[in-house]
Amino acid sequence: MATLSSIGQVLPHQIQNPKMIPLLTASTTTLAHIKQIHSLRNPDANFSNKLLRQFSRGPKPENTLFLYKKLRTDGSTLDRFSFPPLLKAVAKVSALNYGLEIHGLASKLGFIADPFIQTGLIAMYAACGHIIDARLLFDNMSHKDVVAWNIMIDGYCRSGCYDHVLKLYEEMKSSGMEPDAIILRTVLSACGRAGNLSYGKVIHEFIRDNGLSADSYLQSALVNMYANCGVIDLAQEFYDKLSSKHLVVSTAMLSGYAKLGMVKDARFIFDQMVEKDMVCWSAMISGYAESDQPHEALNLFNEMQRQGIAPDQITMLSVISACAHVGALTEAKWVHTYVDRNGFGRELSVNNALIDMYAKCGNLVRAREVFQNMPRKNVVSWSSMINAYAMHGDADSATNLFHRMKEQNIEPNGVWLRRATNSFHP
Repeated sequence: MATLSSIGQVLPHQIQNPKMIPLLTASTTTLAHIKQIHSLRNPDANFSNKLLRQFSRGPKPENTLFLYKKLRTDGSTLDRFSFPPLLKAVAKVSALNYGLEIHGLASKLGFIADPFIQTGLIAMYAACGHIIDARLLFDNMSHKDVVAWNIMIDGYCRSGCYDHVLKLYEEMKSSGMEPDAIILRTVLSACGRAGNLSYGKVIHEFIRDNGLSADSYLQSALVNMYANCGVIDLAQEFYDKLSSKHLVVSTAMLSGYAKLGMVKDARFIFDQMVEKDMVCWSAMISGYAESDQPHEALNLFNEMQRQGIAPDQITMLSVISACAHVGALTEAKWVHTYVDRNGFGRELSVNNALIDMYAKCGNLVRAREVFQNMPRKNVVSWSSMINAYAMHGDADSATNLFHRMKEQNIEPNGVWLRRATNSFHP
């Protein structure tokens, strides 16, 4: 892994060597990236496009936009291959202002008819919450391939417009375009989230009739759809009929039971699995945490550590929730140390959860330390700390922090304020 010191040793004239691209884009240090980006001297379009692609795929896609600003400031050439990675980066970080500027530039340079740029724009607007603009662009495409349909259908699903997912799927079929497995998974997801069991069964029949039943990811999507529609028995019936139970399908079945609070059934599936990955461990731990079985969640997390399985952010949120539920300060401090050592301390949602955990474990000082050390705060951060003060009967500190939040032009969250008020009136 490249470090700030190692990247700092790269000379400006070396940077444009294509062999340096992996080094430039491997560092997770934004400062190092910015330093090297500003050292670029009029790179040709081919080299800058390679950098844009690498940055857009990396852990810090915002560096793509730093490079874009540098190229624009220097008057460097952008061609049609520059825009897809730029739009991909904008979508990842939801930077709509950049997206609008890049859209305008693509139009000005005459690249707007490029199908890769068109699909990139659709994905960007959908990711930034402008689903109507995405649909307008989609409707104006002269030729729509399966990728374009996929992006638009997925955009509707991510925006919670489940009826539009089904309508657009029907439009696609009417146009003569055959759906691929990715589109079918998205439609099944929409059916499950909307509780549309009848349409989910229609898709299941289509999958069976078109010889797609062996696709493990479609099998997983079907299990999820039935479980999310509240018919776990149909999910289990489908699961039992599978001759080979792929890891992702078993995990879907486990998750279905866990979400319904049927943790014994979930644990039975978990224990039967020969192969286990991080996702299934996380699903089982979350199931315990959400079913008010925090000790089981913590015990399973410890077993996960012994097995050498690295957790993700969702796992850590479940573990923090379990610690908060138990109110065990010793375990809470250990989890906090684990969070910091393993890079989760940068995550906003994790820090918010730590504030709540420490408050429920009786350590207001630690909760305040987490809050004060957060590099970035949102309304949940402020509300969590206000609620922590309220929970401990410190009305003055809660009131003062509330006024500070208002001074920062952060609108209070009604749910969190009700929680704080209830803490004063048990």
